Amino acid sequence: MTIDWMAFVTVVVAALVSACLLVTLFAWALRMGDGPGRLRRLVTVALYAACAFVVAFGIFLIVPALHTPFGL
Repeated sequence: MTIDWMAFVTVVVAALVSACLLVTLFAWALRMGDGPGRLRRLVTVALYAACAFVVAFGIFLIVPALHTPFGL
């Protein structure tokens, strides 16, 4: 059995980048939600929506049944 090291490195780098992106977006959302203001609330909601999109995209990539229309 051989290991495709380039594929392994690709997966590790993608996981690290996506994890850092998710944590950064969530931290920014928490920081923006601290103060008053209508614009801050809008930015906070947008950042939380971006977090949800990153998580949903990750689940989409992991679950093969979601790659076909209607999961068939």
